[in-house]
Amino acid sequence: MAEKRWEYGQVYVPHPDMFGGMPKSGLDLTRINKAGQEGWQLVGVSPFTTSQGEVKGAFYIFKRAME
Repeated sequence: MAEKRWEYGQVYVPHPDMFGGMPKSGLDLTRINKAGQEGWQLVGVSPFTTSQGEVKGAFYIFKRAME
C-alpha cells in the first residue's frame, strides 16, 4: 500500500474591524467554507501579529490528500 501524500494550502482571514472594543462584524469565512467544500481539512491556525503585538488576522492552514 502506497503512503498517503498530502498537499498543503493557506487562507488568510483579516481581523474584523473594531468599534468601541467589539467587532463591527464577524469573520468573513467565505474562503474557509470554500476550502472545506473542495476537500481541504483544517490543521492549524497561526495569528498574524505586528511587532507591536497587534493581531491583524490569521492564517488558516489546510491539507488534503493528493490523488
